[in-house]
Amino acid sequence: MTFARYFLAAAGLAASASAAYSPTCANNIVTYWGQNSWGGGHLNDPANWERPLAAYCQDDTFDIINLSFVINYNLTGLPVLNHAFHCETKFNGTNTLRCPDIGADIKTCQAKGKKIVMSLGGGGIHSYSLSTAAEGVQFANTFWNMFLGGSHQYRPYGDAVLDGVDLDIESGAHGGYVAFVNQLRTYFNGASKQYIISAAPQCVYPDANLGTTLSGAWIDNDYV
Repeated sequence: MTFARYFLAAAGLAASASAAYSPTCANNIVTYWGQNSWGGGHLNDPANWERPLAAYCQDDTFDIINLSFVINYNLTGLPVLNHAFHCETKFNGTNTLRCPDIGADIKTCQAKGKKIVMSLGGGGIHSYSLSTAAEGVQFANTFWNMFLGGSHQYRPYGDAVLDGVDLDIESGAHGGYVAFVNQLRTYFNGASKQYIISAAPQCVYPDANLGTTLSGAWIDNDYV
């Protein structure tokens, strides 16, 4: 995934950016945040590195921002995140990030009508996989409790409640993602807020990693 790339959140002609995300519009603009991809190639120019999340919510440019990434689901423990230099502190005894500053930024962005979504996967050498439906259900339960409307001892962004999940799946076994999506939707049905499930398939059709998920589960937004 090229993180400087921006997407329309639904099919349609581009129009001026709206002040907040709307599920009925075709001109929502989405971007990915959290990897500082430009800064990685310009280590001697920190003044132009990726800024804190809230800096990108001060105007109407973006309607959805996907936080990148959960890079390892670690089904026998707690998921592993990577946000480049933005957050490096971990909960004691775990490999899970503790990012209260990002949590505060999430709330700032949401107060301005932005949707802040957690992205799974990414490219590179990350290790993530959902092989079976049982694994999909298991990880959906963990994801709901750690990032969305549930409760958990370890919530990376504190009491900030994200607005959904994005599937940027570029490797690993993928047999469990339909069950993952469907299990999350059982939680969404009784939720007091609107959640988004999006996917970022490759241009080749059907996508090798997301094709079965796109055909077997309801995805709100596709970012091809």
